[in-house]
Amino acid sequence: RDMEGYLCGLLMPSSSREAYFALRAFNVEIASIKDASKLIGGRSRPLPSSSGGGGPFDMDNELGESQGGDTTLPSRLRMQWWRDAIADVYDNKSIDAASPSSQDPIIRSLTSSRKFNPTLRSLTHAIETHGLTYRFLRRIMEAREEDLSITQYEKRRDVAQYGEDTVSNILYLSLETVGVRDDESDKVASDIGVGLGVLTALRSTAFRASQGECSIPLDLATKHDVSMDTLYQAWDASINDGDKDSEQLEQAAAAKESLRGATMEMVEMASFHFHRARENQSKVPKEGRMCLLPAVCGLKYLDSLNECNYDVLHPVLVGGGDDAAAVALERRRKLSLMMMMGRTWLTGTF
Repeated sequence: RDMEGYLCGLLMPSSSREAYFALRAFNVEIASIKDASKLIGGRSRPLPSSSGGGGPFDMDNELGESQGGDTTLPSRLRMQWWRDAIADVYDNKSIDAASPSSQDPIIRSLTSSRKFNPTLRSLTHAIETHGLTYRFLRRIMEAREEDLSITQYEKRRDVAQYGEDTVSNILYLSLETVGVRDDESDKVASDIGVGLGVLTALRSTAFRASQGECSIPLDLATKHDVSMDTLYQAWDASINDGDKDSEQLEQAAAAKESLRGATMEMVEMASFHFHRARENQSKVPKEGRMCLLPAVCGLKYLDSLNECNYDVLHPVLVGGGDDAAAVALERRRKLSLMMMMGRTWLTGTF
């Protein structure tokens, strides 16, 4: 579920690779909590498909929250499980130590779930081996939990802050696995994290729209007249461009242009942070350079966006095709990304 993180991990020093993968696995686990709850709670809205049926304006497909109560409750319970489990690790409460005196089946069940959770066991080992800082993990969980109830951020700076609280903190922890703990390195990691956070919002545009969310912050959406219907129209135009009359084509073109304008402003923000990180990367000790490899993935996506004229819903960027051409294109993209990573691994610069 995190192919780019996996590729970056293969190039990490062997002494820190296991801890790095534990951090990435933990990140995937808590990042997927929100999506799982929406699928279970029935909040998703199907995007248009080229096979027909369930069009973008078929409101019967939008299930909404009225079918159930608070759909975030299961997610918050799962998040609390992680918060308690990691807090216990730092309180020196072993996940292997069952509580034989307790007869409460809930407590015994929780103890068992922690004991046999492979991600938690790996993360515990990483914490104990490398002395990972608790506040970084806590910030990640707090940001993810706050995001559970958010369908659209108010301002672009909120998107940047979410990137700082999630991606940047993972990078701080990755630096700690190689023994790098200094302010200059953290500043570079912060810029990379913010840039990646903004790009992650863009990359998830299609998926978030299918969940009834808008990844474009409200201030930019208002400025460029981007609404949920804009997203559905733009996505429908990307996959059904030849099945429309002139009026529909005009509406689709206007929707894509509005989305392109908002996308370009978010790209500008991400590019600024990547540029500043590039300028300061020489201040990062050599042993910490490989922890910054995720920046290469972001830069590659920026190149791809530019090639697609900043159409964030372009089929080349969204993917998902299963024909021979789509598979071949995906392979070329992965090969190009691996070559860029290899160059960074050899030179120590991105």
